[in-house]
Amino acid sequence: MTVSLIIPAYNEEEAISPVIEEYYPFVDEIIVVDDGSTDKTYELACAHQDDKVHVCQHKKNQGKVGALLTGVHESTGDIIVFTDADCTYPARYIPGFLTELNKGADLVLGVRNIDTHNIPLFNRIGNVVFSTMATYISGKFISDGQTGYRAFKREMLDELLVSAKSLEFETKMTVRAAKLGYIISEIPIEYRERVGTSKLHPIRDGYRMFRALLSIAWHETSPLAKMISVPGLFLLIAGIVIGLVSVQERLLNYHLIHEYYPLISVFLMLFGIQLTSIGLIIDYLSKKMERIEERIHQISIKKE
Repeated sequence: MTVSLIIPAYNEEEAISPVIEEYYPFVDEIIVVDDGSTDKTYELACAHQDDKVHVCQHKKNQGKVGALLTGVHESTGDIIVFTDADCTYPARYIPGFLTELNKGADLVLGVRNIDTHNIPLFNRIGNVVFSTMATYISGKFISDGQTGYRAFKREMLDELLVSAKSLEFETKMTVRAAKLGYIISEIPIEYRERVGTSKLHPIRDGYRMFRALLSIAWHETSPLAKMISVPGLFLLIAGIVIGLVSVQERLLNYHLIHEYYPLISVFLMLFGIQLTSIGLIIDYLSKKMERIEERIHQISIKKE
């Protein structure tokens, strides 16, 4: 199987050449998409063009997702690998990605070793929060749903490519794959300090990731699971509201006017969480069974 590497690049003149050179021995095709850079990214990438390296250019910046889609459209490989153009992801993990795909994985994620020297504190907190949310929504443990280093087979393209505008793309793709019951494999990787200026806007991109998770949770959940989970969410919200009323009474009046409100609040929140969790578990199991049936059918067809 041939491997196509997609590198979206926007103002990465310091890193684009080292990235191309590092990945060159590990893949069959490299597609660099210059996303309207205003520096020398495009010229430096073009200097590496040959039968293996191809460079595309957007005249205007279309965002990371637009660049990835252009790269995928121009690629020809059986395996598609996404990476960033900032030297953060080492190329040496590509063989491990391919091994996991050959074992049956549908999506392989490079799980970053997040530490103080490579990711700021605020971003580390956000990564933990969103990975926890992704795990809860999908019913599958996801260590690093935001990683930009990932691989999948071209045949999975229609299932895994999701609509997004920016860095929430990776999170949305990961959760959608998990919600649909596909096999996700994780490989621990070294995550190096980036070269150049970060394009991440913590507040804006964090809000987009949160909204993307809610969108996937709603649109990819079965009607049966929604019938169980939605009432659970309402109970959870009601419990939180009653709890806030109790806190307000305690702060303003120094005692509780409605002394049973805290107990009611805790009961509603626990019951709401349980209902929501049961709905998500049912959805996960049903999607997983669908994927198992698909694989059995595919195997039976091959034997015939």
